[in-house]
Amino acid sequence: MKSDRGAWRGLLWATASVGMVALSFTTVLHLLGSESGGRDESGGARAADSEFAWPPRLGEPFPDLQLVNQHGDRMRLSELRGKVILVEPVGMNCAACNAFSGAHRKGGYAGTRPQDNVPAIEELLPRYSRGITLDDSRIALVQLLLYDPGLKAPKAADARLWAEHFGFMEHRNVFVLAGDESLVGTASYNMIPGFFLIDRDFILRADATGHRPRHDLFKHLLPMVPSLL
Repeated sequence: MKSDRGAWRGLLWATASVGMVALSFTTVLHLLGSESGGRDESGGARAADSEFAWPPRLGEPFPDLQLVNQHGDRMRLSELRGKVILVEPVGMNCAACNAFSGAHRKGGYAGTRPQDNVPAIEELLPRYSRGITLDDSRIALVQLLLYDPGLKAPKAADARLWAEHFGFMEHRNVFVLAGDESLVGTASYNMIPGFFLIDRDFILRADATGHRPRHDLFKHLLPMVPSLL
């Protein structure tokens, strides 16, 4: 457990791809047009609607994202209301995100080297949540892809490719959603890597995201899961 917590404190983004090495991630976002919105190149629906607010706020309903999942289906996050939901903001070239997805067993996506000493969430959940696993029908894991390997908004196909790589295509409690351009920006960057925890009433209860998380993943967020079921 101590090694898990030490690794969490040391989580860092993987170095950006060739041509971006000398640039900070924030600078890259600016160059790519971080203020843009609308539809992504796949033609999928905007994440934003009249009730949309980003970033998520503790104690309030989680933004009801409407995005394309790994099966090519458009879904609203609120379809999972009634379950306890772990939402993981993902950068597809993020070392920790790859590790949480199981890269130490499956290999990193697109050659990304996974963060050392960071187990997969499938291992961490039962370890810190009194034996609860992702096979529990009361639990859902949502991997929200915010950036593709080129640090742009992902396409719908990226959700399928990511899920195929990590073996999530047939997992009934894991949903991989492709974010769109309306989610690209500083707020999204700041929440990678980590997890949000949403209760059965769709209220955000814990925030262990980014390099300055409000809650500790191991001491607070994961141990809270059983109490919400």
